[in-house]
Amino acid sequence: MVSTVLLFSFLYVITPISTLFQFTVNVERSLSGLKLYNLEAGDLNIEYLRGGKGPPLVLLHGFGADKDNWARVSGYLTEHFDVIAIDLPGFGNSTDTIDLDYDVFSQVSRLKTILDTLNIKVFNLAGSSMGGYIAGNFSAQYPERVINLWLISPLGVGGSDESEMFSAVRNGQNPMILPRTELEFSQLLDFLFVERPFIPAPIVKYLAAKAEQRINLNTKIYEQIHNIKNREAQFDSPLDTVLKYYKGPVLITWGDNDRVLHLSGAKVLKHILPQAQVTIMDRVGHLPMLERPEETAGYFLTFASAP
Repeated sequence: MVSTVLLFSFLYVITPISTLFQFTVNVERSLSGLKLYNLEAGDLNIEYLRGGKGPPLVLLHGFGADKDNWARVSGYLTEHFDVIAIDLPGFGNSTDTIDLDYDVFSQVSRLKTILDTLNIKVFNLAGSSMGGYIAGNFSAQYPERVINLWLISPLGVGGSDESEMFSAVRNGQNPMILPRTELEFSQLLDFLFVERPFIPAPIVKYLAAKAEQRINLNTKIYEQIHNIKNREAQFDSPLDTVLKYYKGPVLITWGDNDRVLHLSGAKVLKHILPQAQVTIMDRVGHLPMLERPEETAGYFLTFASAP
């Protein structure tokens, strides 16, 4: 027994961090019933995860994230849905050319191209943070294609109160979601969660290095998707405007300790979407599907099965 532990400890030490990271990712995907796929959609190369059975459920990640943000929660969804988690252009292993535009209109157009290429006509659509902003705009533009819209702490609610992050940015600080060093990346993890999920130190170091490598591209996307003017976000297509006449079913999920996007956004959206169901999760931060995946999935499963 001792020799086995020592062997695994030795392998942990000598294995490159990138290999350990990929192994961890692959295990989580497998446990959740997801497989990796690649797609050519127009001039885009798109990587995505897919698995499960049932009606399609398309998942859009937030800023600085990728498709694997959904792996944990997908383990509770793939028994009921054909889950498709996409690396949005500019992120993960999808096309990330810095010369492209990444404003919300461009991303909605690309999402349509991706879904058309996959021949997914009618589907459930979920988005976290930036992904929620894109999902909401897509649904407003193509309401006939969306069965249920699930917004998780969505970006782009123009009438919400200023969050802790945006207040700090307005006062001259670097946006927390644009970490430039390993220390800033670790601080970001503390900022995103109430109870930070365990991530081994070498993996944090690896992810921080990747974020540092992408800082120029991420900065461009941050400025375009938020439409930053004088250090403040002035959204091109705010959700509380474009969804005003949206009639489809909507579930809004928000953590009550979200420091990135103010919880008041849920109340603003409920006002213009009276049919929406709002779930506020107690002692949860900006990423409920990572912090409490089973509970988060349960809300959507109940919502989607309601008559």
